Amino acid sequence: MKKMILFAAAAIMAFGASAQMSLVKDLAKKVGTGNPQAYAEALEAIQPALMNPESANDVLTWYTAGKAAFGLYDTMFGAKSLGQPVDDNMMNEVLSAAYEYYQNALPLDSVVEVDKNGAPKLNKDGSKKIKTKYSKDIIGALTAHMGDIANAGNIYLQANDWVNAANAYGNYADIARAPFAIANGVAPADSVLSQVRFFQAYSQYQAKDFAHAYENFTKARKMGYTADNIVEFQTSSLANMVQTMLDANEYDKAMNFIQNALNADPKNAILHDIMGFTMELKDGIEAALPFYRHAAEVDPTYANAFFDVGRCLYLQAQKIIDDNPSATTKDLVPKLKPIYDEALPFLRKAIELDPENTKPKSVLDDILYKFEMMGVK
Repeated sequence: MKKMILFAAAAIMAFGASAQMSLVKDLAKKVGTGNPQAYAEALEAIQPALMNPESANDVLTWYTAGKAAFGLYDTMFGAKSLGQPVDDNMMNEVLSAAYEYYQNALPLDSVVEVDKNGAPKLNKDGSKKIKTKYSKDIIGALTAHMGDIANAGNIYLQANDWVNAANAYGNYADIARAPFAIANGVAPADSVLSQVRFFQAYSQYQAKDFAHAYENFTKARKMGYTADNIVEFQTSSLANMVQTMLDANEYDKAMNFIQNALNADPKNAILHDIMGFTMELKDGIEAALPFYRHAAEVDPTYANAFFDVGRCLYLQAQKIIDDNPSATTKDLVPKLKPIYDEALPFLRKAIELDPENTKPKSVLDDILYKFEMMGVK
């Protein structure tokens, strides 16, 4: 079977709206025959109608495209089940397209009934009457293929195709929590869906789509997911987002973003540390120190917080030295020693927690050298 390019720009023809809808109706009849070859032909031929402003607002357009895509997928799946050679990438591409088409079709299929005067018909409770034509078939196909779309996500994930993996997992998660999935009893438990959201977020993280990764890591955690270092991934996603803001000198935006994250996760030491880093860039070490200290208090095993406290204290002392170039050692010792004494245990703790990081030891060694130069024991 010839592989199609589902969204090829070359397929777009300058048909008028009436011509496009005429084409759609002809293709709908073809798809209705259940002929496998018709599925492929219809799926390729309907692409211009999906992009035409008029035909793209008609449910029949998206329904026909979705029916063709699901029909083609089912044909390919059946062939694969019989051991026949199938293009797996194309099969997953067709499945993803089918979900997109039907998800676009659903809202267009729900229209308000009107009387002969054009006024909306009302239910007994006063709500507007809604009629549908294709929704039953659409919902049936979406729910029946939920497992397939999740499996497509797994295949994309294993191939490091991060964008398609994220899209597939996202499709599954969106359908899984749709009202019709719940009504039909096919909605999975939170334990299943939270893992799917994690894999969606992980794929987005690998694709450097940090904003959506953070959003979906958050959703997964809210549903109870705790495995696979999710907190670290979530926080790293946030850190990358914050870095982008800091690179653009958007300090207030960054601080508001971090604070919102802290409101939801006040025991996250990394978030406190990131806030400290932001404050240090914006207002200096004095403003940052309280946040670094709090990070160390919140998590006594977080090495970076201890290093940041020790580092900032060291820089405080260095500023005293720089601001007093003519001061004698005797003048400086009473000012520097209390600060260095406070910094030492933080630096030693940082080294203990993360011995591979050479930075804390470098700062510690310099303090001990200064002690020796000052004659301090």
